[in-house]
Amino acid sequence: AVETERSWDNGSSCGSSAYSATSSNISEKKPLSDQERMPPTASLLLIHYFLVLGTVNLVITIPTANEYAERLGAGRLFAGLMIGCLPILGIAGNLVNQKLLSCLPLKTIWILNSLGTVLGSVLYALAGLMRFKWTLLIARGLMGFWSAFSLPGIYVSHTVGLKRRSEILFYFSAVLTLGCAVGPALAAMLEAFMKFIRIENLVLDSDTIPGWFMAVMYLLFTAKLILLLKDVPMEALAVEVQGRTFESPKGRRQGLPLSKVAACCSCFWSLFVSSAVTTGVEVYSINVCTHYMSWSIAKSACFVAVLMFISGIFNLTLGKVLRCLSFSDVKGLMGATCSACVSCGFLFNFELEHPTVKVSLLSMGLVLVLISMGLVRAFGLSLCSKMVPPETLNSVMTWATMAMSLGRGGGSVVCSVLSPDSFAPVLLGLFMVSMLSTLATRKFMKADIKAS
Repeated sequence: AVETERSWDNGSSCGSSAYSATSSNISEKKPLSDQERMPPTASLLLIHYFLVLGTVNLVITIPTANEYAERLGAGRLFAGLMIGCLPILGIAGNLVNQKLLSCLPLKTIWILNSLGTVLGSVLYALAGLMRFKWTLLIARGLMGFWSAFSLPGIYVSHTVGLKRRSEILFYFSAVLTLGCAVGPALAAMLEAFMKFIRIENLVLDSDTIPGWFMAVMYLLFTAKLILLLKDVPMEALAVEVQGRTFESPKGRRQGLPLSKVAACCSCFWSLFVSSAVTTGVEVYSINVCTHYMSWSIAKSACFVAVLMFISGIFNLTLGKVLRCLSFSDVKGLMGATCSACVSCGFLFNFELEHPTVKVSLLSMGLVLVLISMGLVRAFGLSLCSKMVPPETLNSVMTWATMAMSLGRGGGSVVCSVLSPDSFAPVLLGLFMVSMLSTLATRKFMKADIKAS
């Protein structure tokens, strides 16, 4: 009986140990599955579609901006401001959206932003009828304010696990570049279409058709948004706001360590440079092709579209490859910045006489720079979403989007006045500053223990 009792105790202890081992294995698997979580496929595809749409809205006016501005009595610098004010005004819109997240669902905010963009697009198309050049800036400013560039990053940060986030953000970066390819291609197609149907009036012509086209596309996107997007619970989005106002006094709230702030600022700078260079390459290429090579707008737009398409496909492919290699985000950011520095060697003005060699070197350098900037953007966004705890995630992703918006605006304005002699030195200087800032803060670019 004693032996039976001992065997029963041993069996129960073995059973309890087996149960505890099983429960520990389950508890170990839960974080793993949480780190690999994904939103519904329809929502994910819709977000990538929005990124293409938003980028197209930014760049579709680049081929016709100079002509539209000159037609209303403005100059080349005004055309650069017209292109750049959209992302710059997007900074104010991102801040407003950040405040609205505490009281409205993300889906509702997104719908409001889409309808606001429709209003701005219609106003842009009617600027020719008004004969008032400042209408162009007002319209582009409205499109920028309602651009909602920060919402995709916030959505992914709350719905995609850590292990899949770098891959998804690679796709983000790739579709942003592909949007830069689709924009000029659509501009060339719309211009050819207007010449084919031979309609030229104050309301509808090759300058105003991009506004009408984007208004229709955003209306269709709003309908898809209502039907397909799975919303994020407000409790998950309002963690930061509740932590500040209800759970703890503002004075006692612990902020990020100075080292983390420095690392975040370094990532923000890299994101600023990547967006500035991507948009600047498009503006610079159009100017070089039309002013220095005497190409038509349609031919210049097709040239830029091919460059962006090649770099976008490369970034899509690298997203899968680097996921299989489990590449470190910090090493990837440094490697991409080094590659950008080397790529600038093709962009210096060697004063070559043969046009084929000149175009070949320019194309090679621009494609390599665009691929490198796509990698920088992907790794920078991934680091921003992982380095901070959940209570500051919304703010950090909003600031990251603001850095990219400022880069888009600044790049389009600066590169609109750069010449072949000054373009490569300016880019090389930006890349060198990015490399130095990443080297100085690389030790602090580590995932936060609370990040999910």
